[in-house]
Amino acid sequence: MEAINATICTEDIEIQTNQAEKTVEETNTIRKRRNSTSPSSTDESVTKKIKTDCDKPENDEENDEENMQQPVKTSPSLTDEQVTKKIKTYCDKPETEEENNEEKIPQPAVKRRKEAEKFANLYRLLRENEDITQGLSAKSPDKKEKVATHVATGSTQEYSSQYISTCSSLFKAESLRSLKLNSKYRWGTKDIAEIDVGSLPEDVTIIDLRTNKLRKNHEINDKDVNERFNKFAECHQEVLLIGTVPASCLKLIKFTGVVPDSDTSWCDPDDIVSDDSEYSGSDSDW
Repeated sequence: MEAINATICTEDIEIQTNQAEKTVEETNTIRKRRNSTSPSSTDESVTKKIKTDCDKPENDEENDEENMQQPVKTSPSLTDEQVTKKIKTYCDKPETEEENNEEKIPQPAVKRRKEAEKFANLYRLLRENEDITQGLSAKSPDKKEKVATHVATGSTQEYSSQYISTCSSLFKAESLRSLKLNSKYRWGTKDIAEIDVGSLPEDVTIIDLRTNKLRKNHEINDKDVNERFNKFAECHQEVLLIGTVPASCLKLIKFTGVVPDSDTSWCDPDDIVSDDSEYSGSDSDW
């Protein structure tokens, strides 16, 4: 019985050995088939593949870190002067299209008196009690005196009218001042007011008496008055104003104390006032 069992075990071992050898043989056959169908990798290709795999980042996190380490290209820095210029240019631009359109609207030109084409400024020898910060006005704005009468007798104390006497040039105003200061008829009129004709209000009337033709229409039926009227108006290149001259149209020319020689080519110092007894100070029209 024991001999039978020993024989059976031996047979089983042989069977298992044969199966194992068969399995190894089949495996070798499969490997050979695979090697014959796929190209063999050379050492160089294997090395290259390994190197490529090693160079690649293992994950997205490593890829991001690599990108962060790359240098960022920046524009050249601006100098302080360039920054200031850029800010100024930006600030100067209109914020909206509406503002841009407003800038394109032409501004109305300031209307100036047409008389300014003939004389840009007029000059008045001020009385002692005249203050240009309060503007200029005539002694008696409501009177209706004749132009010729005013010019011929305007230097007497008791006389008053609706006119403001001026000279058409600074030289003539200074000559009038010198004439008075160099004569026996001295009073306190020394400073001169410069009047901007172009900015005078339209309700201020301007009467130009500089030429014979302009004066002709203002003569009256009194030969003596007309003679004095023409003489004084010519001498001082006189221009009369009717109305109130605003302070905004006036500029003060202070007396420096220097009295130049006056222009007496047309004027007689004795004709400044008609009667010495009538003059008492600084109350004349001039």
